[in-house]
Amino acid sequence: MNWRLAELETEQQRKQAAIVRPLSKLKAVVLLAGDVRKNTLRKLTGRASPSLPVGASRTVLDCWREQLITLAETLGIPQLPVRVLISRNSGLTPRTERFGPVLMSIEYDPSSFRGTAGLLSDVARAYDDDDQLLVTSAGQILFEPLIRIAMDLYNAGGDFTLGIDPSGVPSGMMLYRCGCMRSINPVGFCDLNEQALPELSREHEVRVARFAAPAGMSVRTLQSYLSALRTFHRHASGRTEIDQPYEEQWRPTFGIIEPGAKVGRNVIVHDSVILAGARIEPGAVLVRSVICPDALVTREDHVVDQVVSGTGGSVPL
Repeated sequence: MNWRLAELETEQQRKQAAIVRPLSKLKAVVLLAGDVRKNTLRKLTGRASPSLPVGASRTVLDCWREQLITLAETLGIPQLPVRVLISRNSGLTPRTERFGPVLMSIEYDPSSFRGTAGLLSDVARAYDDDDQLLVTSAGQILFEPLIRIAMDLYNAGGDFTLGIDPSGVPSGMMLYRCGCMRSINPVGFCDLNEQALPELSREHEVRVARFAAPAGMSVRTLQSYLSALRTFHRHASGRTEIDQPYEEQWRPTFGIIEPGAKVGRNVIVHDSVILAGARIEPGAVLVRSVICPDALVTREDHVVDQVVSGTGGSVPL
């Protein structure tokens, strides 16, 4: 290589280094998975929402991993810390695992009863003022690429940016600069919408990013879980329409049978989930239902719009 060529390559490298990479200040992704109290879905299934299946061997958290790996690879981040914050009664086990460029740690919520703003402020204290955190709820299934969501938040600018769906409903997606959270009281409960945001807007730039399509759906309740699964599997098959109020639902969209469930012959699983440990006798029909661990559905029984628990009872959806 002659000296002129070497000089040209050095100049190109300097120019590339001078380009500001989008989201270059992103230091971590925080997935909120804590609950103050158990809801009906958790009580009956024994699962925290990130542990619920979206396929036979794929969970909500697996979907997050896939999205996060794509985010890190697209942004050129060699190691992206992802913190999944859980409550102590969540049923999830704290641990740290590496998935390609994603270093995912499941850890206990550092402060109980702090409210969303209080928690975000506590988390921000571990980072420098100009560091950015991408925050959302782990208890949802995304229908849009996380990289697109993150870029929409980034392009909106601001110290604290909230994502909203086309209808104006908050999506739960947030991107914020850690320094803007320093003014929040480190002690006591602090709500985000009613307490923190009005205060932040006085000294910092608070903006909104309106997404072109709904970012995802929550899986925190029994009904929302099945609705999210229907939409998720429709998207996977190339259908992007949403549920209509009077839509016919005689065609099945999905049928999930976890490994470890015992299912007899000729069982119909129509938009239903059978969790590991459940037993379904031959000829049973399941429609828009969830069968919990240790539950038994007897021979040729018809279960429609119900959650069958391991205690033998059922709860209508």
